[in-house]
Amino acid sequence: MWVGLLGLLLQAPTAPPFAFTDLAGTWRFRTGDTAAFAQPALDDSGWERIAVPGAWTRQGHPGYRGFAWYRTRFTIDQLPSGALGLRFRSVATAFEVYVDGERLGGVGGFPPRYRARPVVPIVLALPAASLTAGQHVVAVRVYSAESMGGIVGEVRFGEVADLLWQGRRLDFYLLATALLLVGIGMYQIFFWLRRPQAFEHLFIFLYCAGLALFFVSWMPSVRLALAPWVYWYRLYLALAAASTAAFCFAFRRIFDLESNRLVTALCLFFLGLVPPALILPGWGQLRGLAKYFVDPGLLVATATILVLAIMRLRRGAPHARTLVWGIMLLAIALFHDILIDWGVLAYRPEFPWMILVGSIAFVSSLAMTTAGKFVDTETAALYDRLTGLYRREVVMDALAREIRRSARTRLPLAVIMLDVDRFKAINDTHGHPAGDRALTEVGRRLAEAGRAVDWLGRYGGEEFIGVLASTNGAGGVHAAERLRQAVAALPISIGRTTRSITLSAGVAAYDGGNDWPTAEELVGAADAALYRAKDAGRNCVRE
Repeated sequence: MWVGLLGLLLQAPTAPPFAFTDLAGTWRFRTGDTAAFAQPALDDSGWERIAVPGAWTRQGHPGYRGFAWYRTRFTIDQLPSGALGLRFRSVATAFEVYVDGERLGGVGGFPPRYRARPVVPIVLALPAASLTAGQHVVAVRVYSAESMGGIVGEVRFGEVADLLWQGRRLDFYLLATALLLVGIGMYQIFFWLRRPQAFEHLFIFLYCAGLALFFVSWMPSVRLALAPWVYWYRLYLALAAASTAAFCFAFRRIFDLESNRLVTALCLFFLGLVPPALILPGWGQLRGLAKYFVDPGLLVATATILVLAIMRLRRGAPHARTLVWGIMLLAIALFHDILIDWGVLAYRPEFPWMILVGSIAFVSSLAMTTAGKFVDTETAALYDRLTGLYRREVVMDALAREIRRSARTRLPLAVIMLDVDRFKAINDTHGHPAGDRALTEVGRRLAEAGRAVDWLGRYGGEEFIGVLASTNGAGGVHAAERLRQAVAALPISIGRTTRSITLSAGVAAYDGGNDWPTAEELVGAADAALYRAKDAGRNCVRE
């Protein structure tokens, strides 16, 4: 799934040849409002000149709230084969466009039903009357009751198909990114269903889902569709806060930081930002929420999590290195975009390359981290940490299956019980760490001497068990002898000294007949044979 979605992300739609004119430059500007300002015959030579793109609040009108008009002219040298239009990337905060006195459309609402809708790209087709060679007049009526107003994004004139393609390209990349994130999140659901107690996988799924919706809300077509009903920036902030809270909760679980008050505070902080983002009434309040709470919170959270991840890495936490690199890339992207949002960087790209690439890299590192942890957990459930052999429960389950298979196929089955001779003396003389090292080496030698098809495990303490399919009693004795010799062949290092270690073994077999035993009965028979080996002087095999 990941490969297919990544391929979709990298395959951009075929671009038509660009044939547009950028109308950036000096426009005529005047505050106030009258219908005459839209008329092409109006003499605007006495109007103020102002730069587009650019907010009027930064060009001599810092405290102005209300209506203002922009006017400029463009020339059609020759008629193209397709329709012509204008593309406005962003106007703050409500506007409508006129060409040669005819209204083309707009975004937002004017008083008394004022609706602030900045940063909503729109393409408007020219009327038939304006599709003539010569000079034409564009007039833009703008209203803002916020701290920013004016034509703050690029304005382009050209064929409608070319102008629409710019929005479709951005739609494509953002949607492909969202699908990639959803695909990664679905794998986390699979892990969570396998281990319901591992809530970090659920939180990562919620993080991926929230981030995917975050990018969907950024799509130009979605912003334009939402404009009459919901301010998209409201959803943008709510999804950013909710997804960050989900990640903070996941981070707590991944590195067992439930008792860390700082991480817990970050979780609750971002969770608490969701309701204000959904209920604050105006654009100014939402911008304040972003500037003074969401953006600083993201910087603090990223720095905190990066420091904690590095500390965990230095303490030897598995998989922390992958996550550290992912957080570093995300931190660079966030820092870049927040500087743009605060106006420190004048460059304002239409396509969010930095945060998109940073988010994909970070989510991928997060997915690899949790996948590695999942594999380690699953492995720990199968294998004994000290000896590397199967755990008792795993071998007993395998024995029950092998008994049923032997009864069905009429093939024999052998069980071996092995015990380290005089193991208590090792612990008493050299200490329990030395005993652990001895068991580790015994487990390694047993694994090397056993067959790949055998089930070798640690039964408990210094006892081991082997289940040998398609093996009769004589074959079981032969295998037990091979295991015994593998352990006794060379002394085992147990710290500053070495010691020869031997095993006693007992073998029990089932011939595949109708009267088939239970797993406990077969183990009990092998255990009884083991005690006979102990009574016979140890370091031997009995059936």
